This record gives sequence, structure tokens and C-alpha cells, in this order.
Amino acid sequence: MNNKGFTLIELVVVIVILGILAVTAVPKYINLKADAQTATLEGVKAAMQGASALVYGKSLVAGNQKLSSSNNPQPTITLSDGTVLNIDYGYPESKPVDWRKLLDLDSSDFTITAIDSSIVSVHPSSIDVFEVTDPCIVVYLQATDIRKPIIVVNPCL
Repeated sequence: MNNKGFTLIELVVVIVILGILAVTAVPKYINLKADAQTATLEGVKAAMQGASALVYGKSLVAGNQKLSSSNNPQPTITLSDGTVLNIDYGYPESKPVDWRKLLDLDSSDFTITAIDSSIVSVHPSSIDVFEVTDPCIVVYLQATDIRKPIIVVNPCL
């Protein structure tokens, strides 16, 4: 007798193989949202680095790159659109209002928050930030007379 088709054992083996493939492949795709959010924040970090470098260049031209924000009058630069920006040692201050002038971020997607007087964070609007160690944020630590600003991304979970 010549029956065409698969035996029960062949079908079970195929189902087991497909199950093993699914178990190994699914974890790879489950956390794509967190990876995508972290990659977006890396882009925001790069934009912040570029903006602070351009501000420092304008500060060098103005000759006020060594002045603290505590000087009177406070050192400033003027952006190409005429906006006046407060600076500290040639770099942008850690004030959300200053970073809103520099970064073209959709306010419905991103929030810029002051964590304290020298730290600002950029994060998705869907999360609340309370500390610099919170996940899914970009942290900007203001420059001092002995160091450049520090910009760090805390990965999303």
C-alpha cells in the first residue's frame, strides 16, 4: 500500500523544531521597543553634543568662554535667529529653557527637565524623571571651569 502524506511522528518532529525556533527567536524581538527608545536617545545625545560644540565655538569668537554664569553681567551668545542664550564657561547652561532654544524636539514626544541647578535631562514625555540614575533619559551635566559638560544616556529598560 502506497499512501502519500506525513506520519504522525514526522508532524510531531516538525512541530517540535518550529517550537524550538520560536523559543530562541522571540526573546530577540520582545525588547525592540526599549532598544529603539535608547537609540533615539543616543540621537538626542549627539544633537546635544553638536549644539554645545557650536555654542562653544560662538563663545570663543565672543571671547567669553572662560566666564562663569555667576559673572555680572552673565555671559551670553546670540544665535543666528537672534535668540540670546546664557552660557557657562562657553557651554549652554543646564536650564530647560536654554535647551529648548537649541534642540528642535517635539514637546509631545520629549520633555526637558531640570534635575537640579547644574543638571538637565531629556526624556520621553511618557515617563517621569526624578534622579540622574533613572532609565531612559539623556543627562547633561553643566560645564565647570575645569571640565567640559558631560552628556550621558541611561538606557531604557
